[in-house]
Amino acid sequence: METGQVCYDRAAMTKHFARTIALLALAGSLSGQAPNDPGRRAQDAVLRALPRLQSSAAEFVNKRACLSCHHNVLPIVTLVTARQNGLGIDQSTLSRVEEKTFRELRSATALDDAIQGINFKDPTPNDSYLLMAAQFAGIPRSLPSEIYARRLLSWQHDGHWLTSDFRPPHSSSLFTATATAIFAIRAWSPPELNSEQERALQRTRRWLASTRPLSTEDAAFRLMGLVWTDADYRELGEARATLLNMQARNGGWPQLSGYEADAYSTGEALYALSESGMAGNSPSWQKGAEFLLSSQAPDGTWRVHTRMLSPAEVSPPYFSTGFPYGKDEFISYAGTSWAVLALLRRSHVTPIKFNVVPPAANPDGAAGWIRTALFGTTGELQVLLEHGLDPNSRTANGSTLLMMAAASADKVRLLLTRGAKADSPATSGADVMTVAAGYRHSRDAMELLLKAGAEITESSLETASRVGDVTVVKFLLAHGADPAASALAEAVTFGHADVVDTLIRAGADASITEPSGVNLLHWATITNRTAVIPLLAKAKVPINDKDMAGFTPLMYAATLDFGETETLRALLKAGANREVKNDAGLTALEQAKSLKHALQASVLASNSR
Repeated sequence: METGQVCYDRAAMTKHFARTIALLALAGSLSGQAPNDPGRRAQDAVLRALPRLQSSAAEFVNKRACLSCHHNVLPIVTLVTARQNGLGIDQSTLSRVEEKTFRELRSATALDDAIQGINFKDPTPNDSYLLMAAQFAGIPRSLPSEIYARRLLSWQHDGHWLTSDFRPPHSSSLFTATATAIFAIRAWSPPELNSEQERALQRTRRWLASTRPLSTEDAAFRLMGLVWTDADYRELGEARATLLNMQARNGGWPQLSGYEADAYSTGEALYALSESGMAGNSPSWQKGAEFLLSSQAPDGTWRVHTRMLSPAEVSPPYFSTGFPYGKDEFISYAGTSWAVLALLRRSHVTPIKFNVVPPAANPDGAAGWIRTALFGTTGELQVLLEHGLDPNSRTANGSTLLMMAAASADKVRLLLTRGAKADSPATSGADVMTVAAGYRHSRDAMELLLKAGAEITESSLETASRVGDVTVVKFLLAHGADPAASALAEAVTFGHADVVDTLIRAGADASITEPSGVNLLHWATITNRTAVIPLLAKAKVPINDKDMAGFTPLMYAATLDFGETETLRALLKAGANREVKNDAGLTALEQAKSLKHALQASVLASNSR
């Protein structure tokens, strides 16, 4: 980052801080509210927090290119909501955050990147949060945004969505993955896929209504997801009651039972309750707001303690953005954002209007044949071919008609019968088999492509293993795909036990170890993928090996608290040694006790007798 740019940013933020203080004074003088009035106090708290949120977000996007939920998505939602409430924000900061956040939707190669899956890593939360932020920011509908939404549609597993992320509380919850996915689908799914969207909504609503939440994060996003799937009054009432039952006596919400209440969980709980229709003057809501107002630091922030206590490298290296609290900085930033969002909802709620356009609209000016190949019916594509569309048409960056149609076996069959070439890669090197592997239920399309000359690549199997469609994985292996360890690592990361089993049986090397000493059993424990642990243990992955930090898989299970102990129990059942000590001289039981992890300590103690 240029030195001159740093000085300019700081000067801009200094000016904004002065403007905010002036606004605070003005709000106090004109509101007519008593100093201790809850509405006045809430507004004062928000105005104290906004400068710190804005300066930190500006610094984050200057230093980091990746999309983050805490410093990209949350500041966009928070600042847009503040602006909707009539509060002054630093528009230049919001613009810079939006510029970095929405590059995947706005760049010159955005359409091709979306078609080819160039940035395809984890649709939830990466794509779902990206599209949520775009909805709040008012980004115009485009083909790239619709492609991301279509991919999300295809990734639904039995009514919910999985995630490769595992950092509690804000990235590991299946409820968060599911609620953000359905929000994104409702906002951005192509109108041509309305019937598929409606079926996904119904499946999601059933899963949310029938699945028990363990944490406040679970319960808050469960409630929001039910709102966003148009659940009935009974379902919403039950979900609201479940969340309210987690409220502590001091008015706040803890991340997990037995933890102290904090701003992160309290803010998101209040936001969810507001989203479900609870008024800001209800007793429970007022108690929660009072907790936030009484726990705010003088500098306008709220401190939240991280639960990422593992020594393993699970994120890009930490750096400071000027927000306080050291290693608690990022979760405290997220907590402060949620607290502000909740307080902003106290008296002003803007109903969400999902970003829907008529089916005939084509706002980005892309050629009609592209839209038809992507979202249209086989019959509509056939009409275009009969009127002269070249089956080997491609974009300027090499995305072919077959890549656009890869999710549909019927459209792929039609294009191949008309002479489409299956072995024609894009300019980027992307191939049609890998594009097809990015969608669930694509086996039939891939079989047609393979017969027509498409090649199976390492990325094809990696992508299929990430998606978790075991039928596709078995098809690729049966036709010569190398069961690479990289594909196995993808399957472990996402917790696809059937894919892990298939790959190991096909000869995938389960003994791979990172330079840090982390093996696949360490990794399955860190990511809390219980179902794959017996498979890895059976494959002779060393269960008692220490990594460079001196941790065995069992030590990680004692250190990381996900609110349940299934992974810990699976390790013990597989033969993990409870007596191995870490470099601090602690056994797993002693480690759990030192961290006050009562659930883990109880299991370890009961299994040590």
